[in-house]
Amino acid sequence: MIYLISQDWSNTSNNHAGMKYLCNKLQEMYPKYYRAYSVPCFACDEILSKNRIVRKVQLWYARYQAKRYSDKIVKELLTTLKTDDVVFLTEYLERLSPMKYIVDKIRLFKPDTIFWAIVHLVPAKLEKSFSKDSEISRWMENITRVFTFGRSLSDYLCSRGLPQNKVVTSFHYVDDYYLNKTGARNNALVEVIAMGNQMRNQNLLCEIVRANPNVHFTICQGVENMESIFKGFDNVTLIPFVPEPELRLYMEHSDISLNVMQDTIGSNVIVTSLAMGLAMVCSDVGSIRDYCDEENAIFCENSSVESFSKAINLLSSNRQLLMNMKTSAQKRSLSFSIEKFHLALMNLKC
Repeated sequence: MIYLISQDWSNTSNNHAGMKYLCNKLQEMYPKYYRAYSVPCFACDEILSKNRIVRKVQLWYARYQAKRYSDKIVKELLTTLKTDDVVFLTEYLERLSPMKYIVDKIRLFKPDTIFWAIVHLVPAKLEKSFSKDSEISRWMENITRVFTFGRSLSDYLCSRGLPQNKVVTSFHYVDDYYLNKTGARNNALVEVIAMGNQMRNQNLLCEIVRANPNVHFTICQGVENMESIFKGFDNVTLIPFVPEPELRLYMEHSDISLNVMQDTIGSNVIVTSLAMGLAMVCSDVGSIRDYCDEENAIFCENSSVESFSKAINLLSSNRQLLMNMKTSAQKRSLSFSIEKFHLALMNLKC
């Protein structure tokens, strides 16, 4: 049995993305092999104060609540864990999540427990949270296998001292919910959608929009407010944080997924864009080539407005190329199914 422990986050809670959904879906599809647990989000953005002192107290109390909830999970696991069972933690090296606490508590009573862990924070964030290699080593000393969703993160973790044979490069899944079965649209004018907040270069995105006044951009702000950045642009529609079905509809009406990124190690935006059949225009950074290739993506220089503009204009003027890339994108997404993720785990467990 693999016991899956996820951290619920407010931005992906109860939708078809995120680690909580993956864990629940694995349990639903393969109940013989998985049991899922999730730690609630006790520090949602919408309830956190902007006052620094109050926010600090709120975060402290949220961590306390998470630990108390984790104690209940640990208590149940200690009564059910058997030899060769695996405890699989999906938010490791995230200090806001109690995953290290859960490992330490279980080991007090069952020191031979097998622990696997997923790390999916970009190196820049890990550098900020773990300035010393010894800190990462301490967190990892009881983890048997460390999973990443991209080779760039695997290489980074090895550079911080993890043995190569301990690190497994896996992939970020995409659910069938995002498989666009309506077929590729042929819009009169090419529609470009930009999504995501994590490690995005919004200033460069603004310059790309400015340089392409004849192209319409739908920009999903998520939890950010970008009105000041894109004020005065007639070719932009700004979308606030919206429910998942509405976001999916915006994607369905688009042709190109524009990803202007500082880094990526596998993300919901990339894999869902592929599944929706969008041609990909991406910064050539991080692990993006683990997910996209020249058949479905145009890779751009990350500081060059001209590089991105050239890619968008090429797809706008060559509709056959656009349609071919959209078809290839959806085909590529089939490599990242939950079924394939399950099979990969079973091969490792055996």
